[in-house]
Amino acid sequence: MFQLFKRVRGLKQILFFLFIMLLTFPGWTQNANQDGTEKVDTIILVSGKKLLGKIHGVSSSKISYFPLNKSKMEELARKQINKILYSTGRVEMFNKPAFEMVDQGDFKTIVLTDNPEEVNGLYELGKVNAQSSKNARDAKSAQQSANIRLQKKAANMGAYIVLIKKRESKGGYGEVPTHLVEGVAYGLNPPKEQPKK
Repeated sequence: MFQLFKRVRGLKQILFFLFIMLLTFPGWTQNANQDGTEKVDTIILVSGKKLLGKIHGVSSSKISYFPLNKSKMEELARKQINKILYSTGRVEMFNKPAFEMVDQGDFKTIVLTDNPEEVNGLYELGKVNAQSSKNARDAKSAQQSANIRLQKKAANMGAYIVLIKKRESKGGYGEVPTHLVEGVAYGLNPPKEQPKK
């Protein structure tokens, strides 16, 4: 009788151990897909660029994550992030995208800026410059003409924003005003060829 009790007790321990193993088994497979690859989170920046990695933490000002195939943790400011697509399927929204998709070549949508922070995370497409038309009657219309020409050139390059590096107005009283604008065009996708510096 004592040996039967011992066997039942041993069998209970084995069954309990197997039960615990079955409960924890889904936790082992949670970080991997069916094909054996690790599930990752996708961070989509306001510029449209996608970063893959594993989110470590989200605070009120920054997000820390481990980039894919790297062991060193990196941080991003919350204002740079549009949304995070977690590997579990959850989506967390942060900011609106910097650009809405518009027709390529629509020069009116090209943003002109002199703030270098606005082009962080974008790809440099190359230098652009423009001069106002000779029909400008005053300095304001000369500047507007130069801006439009610059926007048209940037649109032809596939840019979304131009960082203005230099503005120069010429022409005094009684002369035809001219305006020169120089800048660097930036886009969401890398250039097909390297920009000329």
